[in-house]
Amino acid sequence: MADKKKKIALGIMAGLTSFSVTLGALFESAEELKRDYPKTPKAVVESINDYSEDNLENNEVHDSFKERLKKLIYRIPVRIRTIFFVPLWAIGHVLISLMEILFQNIFIPIGQQIGGFLVETAIMLLVVAVSIKILFPDLPWSKIFSRKTILAVLIGSLIIRIIDLILPHFIEHYKTYRLIVKFVLGLIATGLILRPFIKKKLRNRVTYDIIYDENMLKGY
Repeated sequence: MADKKKKIALGIMAGLTSFSVTLGALFESAEELKRDYPKTPKAVVESINDYSEDNLENNEVHDSFKERLKKLIYRIPVRIRTIFFVPLWAIGHVLISLMEILFQNIFIPIGQQIGGFLVETAIMLLVVAVSIKILFPDLPWSKIFSRKTILAVLIGSLIIRIIDLILPHFIEHYKTYRLIVKFVLGLIATGLILRPFIKKKLRNRVTYDIIYDENMLKGY
């Protein structure tokens, strides 16, 4: 019984929140919500040169839907709208404003950082994979893209990203040299990741040279 009451309460809260956000999106101010619906709405004149026919049709459909919603709300008596809808509109207006602030200052910057990190990681992984393939042509791609290699690239790219975020606070005009710094850091990280493969290649080369020299001596 208690669970049902909680579910009902949550459902009511969710419905009121959705309705408040809808009111906040439909009406720009509380005064607009409280006034009567205008009998002759003002015509909106737009330049045809700035909009295509498809965009104009979409805007007309959007506006007509918005106007229909407003008409439904305006049919409710002003007193009820003032007592019940205005507080809900205020809540919806605050929620919309908070969401805009979150998107502009948190979600968008974080998305940009994640996108940049993924692109840089993909580029570094491609460079590492091609370099390993050049060093060991017979090595299959499945072994080149091993978990160890991918993890090393992820860690290297993450360290570069962290350094890139920290340096602007200590170096003036860092943006001027940002690409050069990131390029150098990328080369260092790539070199460190490839170091074991290069050492193995050199070791194999030395072993081959020793065997070759021994065979040459036996031939004499």
